[in-house]
Amino acid sequence: MGKIKKGILGGFSGKTGTVVGGSWKGIDYMRSLATSVANPKTSAQVTVRSNFKTLVEIMSKVNPVLKASDWNQAKKQSAFNAAVRINYDNAIVDDAIDFERLSFGEFTRAGLTDLHAAFENDETNFSLDLTWVNDADGSVSFADDMVVVVIVRTSADGNYEESTINYLDAKREDEQLHISIGLVESFDDGDTFYAYVGAGHNPKKPKEIINIPAKNVVRFSAAASLRRAVNAGH
Repeated sequence: MGKIKKGILGGFSGKTGTVVGGSWKGIDYMRSLATSVANPKTSAQVTVRSNFKTLVEIMSKVNPVLKASDWNQAKKQSAFNAAVRINYDNAIVDDAIDFERLSFGEFTRAGLTDLHAAFENDETNFSLDLTWVNDADGSVSFADDMVVVVIVRTSADGNYEESTINYLDAKREDEQLHISIGLVESFDDGDTFYAYVGAGHNPKKPKEIINIPAKNVVRFSAAASLRRAVNAGH
């Protein structure tokens, strides 16, 4: 049974007959119950669904970053919904996800200047090293701005495997960051790792200083395919 909570002219929630009502982000809606569901599976439709599913999986893993970004201020949609929509529009190239085009939110701070990123792979460990120049000027960037890093891994065939977040106490003024990704033996040869780097406000600071118009995107910075080192004689 549906319930009218805002008077006869307002929206309602629940099911009444074949009509379902509800509210999402302040928007009242009504929809009909589906009488039947068509599920065609042409190759093009399977590709679209696969890409969409992958984007949903990636963005769900990094939702804390999305919520910390300016995308969380999007009207009538969540930061997660904005991320899936924006990346579906911008990161699908020739019916496949171009991982170098993925984006993980805009932050109310200037980007990192002269950013360099490199993956390091020795016989046992896989890691990421970042360096940049501290350009803090107190207007569009601050010395204690936080550095946020998203790392996405794909398998040798290019399929998405996992995402991790590194939203640590690294600050703009540090000018460097070393991230240990894990033991080499935990991954397969040919796995590719992508790094996306940006700068956001320090959440310990008062909210008054957050809303500065300069923006930067957590953007692609470096990629490397894992290759295990082989010892001589083995």
